[in-house]
Amino acid sequence: MKAALALLAGVCAVSGYDGERVMTFPAATGVATVDLKWNWEPPVVHTYVTVNTTANQELMWFSLGYNGVNGMMVGGDYVMGYITPSGETCVRPLSCVGSPPPNSAPKLEISNTHFSAAGAAYTLSFTRPIASGYNPLVAGQPVHMLYATATANPANAPKNCTSDFDFGMVHNFFKSNSTSITFSG
Repeated sequence: MKAALALLAGVCAVSGYDGERVMTFPAATGVATVDLKWNWEPPVVHTYVTVNTTANQELMWFSLGYNGVNGMMVGGDYVMGYITPSGETCVRPLSCVGSPPPNSAPKLEISNTHFSAAGAAYTLSFTRPIASGYNPLVAGQPVHMLYATATANPANAPKNCTSDFDFGMVHNFFKSNSTSITFSG
């Protein structure tokens, strides 16, 4: 095992990473930097994402998606972290088999989930089986990773950890962005 993994209170903490990709996106006001790190430990991959914003902007949710075909929302598996209007923290898998929003029965399995927001920094971490979802991961084969987030407006987040999404829950802080990632250990 390349990284020493400790699961403390449901939060993934590591001393090293197998891979990292840092991306900077223009945002609605300012800039958003997404730092994606992972540990490839078949049969799972541990994923850690930090979003930092230069804007004085509170965010409501962040979503990380996998789509091996075209980098678009349709056909993707997603992990979404958010805070409900009542303050409940949620991390859940989603799938978008038909047209958006992603309300198809998720095929992606996740565990060891964590989402937090502190000032202009937002973190999302989870573990997924490599073979899980509509977009299983294959070592050395690229997969499109999608990123989206929304500003803190109660209309932009689900009411609870199981409610459906609707078109009012727009990703308005930085629009969907996609990059190709090749996972390996």
